[in-house]
Amino acid sequence: QGFRSDVIKLVRELQVPLIRYPGGNFVSCYDWHDGIGPKSQRPRRLDYAWSSIETNQFGIDEFCQWAQKVGVEPMIAVNLGTGDIKDAGDLVEYCNFTSGTYWSDLRIKNGHKEPYNVKYWCLGNEMEGSWQAGHLSAEDYTKKALEAAKIMRWVDPEIKLIACGSSYTMLPN
Repeated sequence: QGFRSDVIKLVRELQVPLIRYPGGNFVSCYDWHDGIGPKSQRPRRLDYAWSSIETNQFGIDEFCQWAQKVGVEPMIAVNLGTGDIKDAGDLVEYCNFTSGTYWSDLRIKNGHKEPYNVKYWCLGNEMEGSWQAGHLSAEDYTKKALEAAKIMRWVDPEIKLIACGSSYTMLPN
């Protein structure tokens, strides 16, 4: 699958319990749809956060498979910057729903019959920061995160949700 064996070995040695994907400011513009399906058909996109090219050769399926191989609990961050609440629900459906829906059946078509059963989900990344695409005030983030959480839990009521903020004290309230 192309996973680096040295990284797998180190993660196992460190006994890392949980790893999040995608991470950092990248989350706020990441379109998970771009990172599924045949790699040859995945679009290359400009990553606005870091002004680099995202090849999408490593996406949701690869992350979940890597986490299983390494033995860590996967945590997935949903895009609450440029993404919408339906995208968040669709991603939970893709990862966790058994079969019989568009997204679960697409996961099966993409080579993974069993659901990934991702338990932990981050609701965006530091959305209160002005450096984020789709920056939201704390109040607006709360509203959007609650609506995303509602849809995500309609798909899978067992998931654990994490609000993601910053501890930077110089931010406005």
